[in-house]
Amino acid sequence: MTERDKQEIGSKYWNKGKWDNFVVPFLKGDLTEQTFIDVGCNLGLFLRLAREKRFEKVIGLESDMQTYNKAIMLRDNKNYDYDIMNLKAEECIDFIPLADITLLANSHYYIGIDHWQKYVDKLQYKTCYCIIITAEKKPNSKQAPSDIDGIKHSFKNWKEIGMIDMPKDNTPHSRHLTSICFKSPSMERVPINSLDNGNAQQKDFLKQLDKGIDLFNTDYYRRLKDYRKKTTSKQKVWDDDELTKYMYDRVKLYRDIRNYDMTSAIEVRAKDNRIIDGNHRHNIIRHLGKTSIIVKKV
Repeated sequence: MTERDKQEIGSKYWNKGKWDNFVVPFLKGDLTEQTFIDVGCNLGLFLRLAREKRFEKVIGLESDMQTYNKAIMLRDNKNYDYDIMNLKAEECIDFIPLADITLLANSHYYIGIDHWQKYVDKLQYKTCYCIIITAEKKPNSKQAPSDIDGIKHSFKNWKEIGMIDMPKDNTPHSRHLTSICFKSPSMERVPINSLDNGNAQQKDFLKQLDKGIDLFNTDYYRRLKDYRKKTTSKQKVWDDDELTKYMYDRVKLYRDIRNYDMTSAIEVRAKDNRIIDGNHRHNIIRHLGKTSIIVKKV
């Protein structure tokens, strides 16, 4: 441990002090089914602290290979339970799992300005809340803004939930830090039983798969085959190849969500909670025993 490391122990501005002062105040309610993503996770301290807060799924993004390797070694040596990806946030935004909380703690201003606004615009459909922690830095036109006004402008379509501002004091290595929490205009976590699925065709399909019943011997396949082969159906009539591909895609979707989680939210009609797109994903999440789900209100 370096002399600076020793001086930062107990600091309000670094390590656990930064977590307690600038992140925890925005963590509300029951977190046990929620997902936390830390962009620029370094060695993974905040990932461990998020697991201690009982987030169900915790993911860190660390783009520096050397730091990533150290973080993986630390995690494995300590048997910590979280995932770390050696990726840049702007590179994986399309396929990373949905999150309840996405944290960028003094990391957002390393994203190039050409990618920053595109990232924020996509992020509003990938996370319910985004927490930004920023420090006073010299303006850099090539990077994402570090100043409060610039950050708020980037998130102008989001709702600001709160801001914590802590000026520099006389403790070692103190610095002026600010955290802001924004709420997505589209995404929220809701009770899974509050949604209207309106589709009973898939009943017992996932249970039968879990029991090892062959895909093409499931009740769902029989119902779907009968439905899709009828010329009187309002839906397009499928040939055998189309039906087979569809069924294999359903199995892949189930495995992907079970092993990795959802990467896109189901779309729900705001006025009555009717599912517009995502009945299969809704059924999977409910089958996996979850009581809530992230949705996109339209």
